[in-house]
Amino acid sequence: MPLSENRFVIPKSRYASISTYLSETSAKYNDIELVKDDAIYQRLIDNGIDSAMARHMAHLFIRDPVVLFQEKIDIDDTVETDHFENIQSTNWQTMRFKPPPANSPIGWRVEFRPTELQITDFENAAFVTFLVLLTRAILSFKLNMLIPISKVDENMQRAQKCDACIKEKFFFRRNIFSTACNETSQQQAEAKVQEEDCCDLVEMSVNEIVNGCDKNQFPGLLQLIRDYLSNLDVDVDTQCTIKQYLQLIELRASGKLMTPAAWMRKFVLNHQKYKQDSIVTDEINYDLMW
Repeated sequence: MPLSENRFVIPKSRYASISTYLSETSAKYNDIELVKDDAIYQRLIDNGIDSAMARHMAHLFIRDPVVLFQEKIDIDDTVETDHFENIQSTNWQTMRFKPPPANSPIGWRVEFRPTELQITDFENAAFVTFLVLLTRAILSFKLNMLIPISKVDENMQRAQKCDACIKEKFFFRRNIFSTACNETSQQQAEAKVQEEDCCDLVEMSVNEIVNGCDKNQFPGLLQLIRDYLSNLDVDVDTQCTIKQYLQLIELRASGKLMTPAAWMRKFVLNHQKYKQDSIVTDEINYDLMW
């Protein structure tokens, strides 16, 4: 129950999926109400910031800072960004848009944040490699994987269920080669989105999304990556390493290789000292870590 003096009723926590797309061409997929500070939004608009970016920034500032360092309270906001970063860095959403730090050569960045930490270095490297290559394939082939934000929220809810990797289905675009996001006419774009929602948005398992689905004529993310790599001059050693990484992703998605969560659950449930009482003792935990 929100407190009576609260300025905003916020439906999501700081640890949640994104609530808005940032590019103007993606705005038509923002189909949920965005809670934002209207005064900040208007100030940004008045100073030349486009609507999509102004909405995002005004949304960040509906929350208070989690931390504040005494020596950083009285600073010059025209040359330092600490006050902004106090808000920015304590909104742990699935994607984070990061402006360049002050006095730094680092450019504009986007962080992809929903990926779970894996147990081994090899697994972590595999997921990072898969993600980076997928972004390159998206850019190279001009793919459109956008879906309405409401469906992103639904996917996140499903993804948190037990064994979601093999048991759940997720909303995904079947026709990723669509040019809808490049429409010049807003009226045409809106009509195209309605058509896509009826025809192109389907429910697929992780296996179908990653490894392909004949029924939906969807090639699979791994095939897109392989098609992208086939156009590059990659040395044999690198090809071999990438192949091993992608094989891990393929096996995880298909269910032939357990996820870390499934493996840990199985280990605890089959431990000789586990009493089926939901209590993971120090001994069980030690054996699990070992």
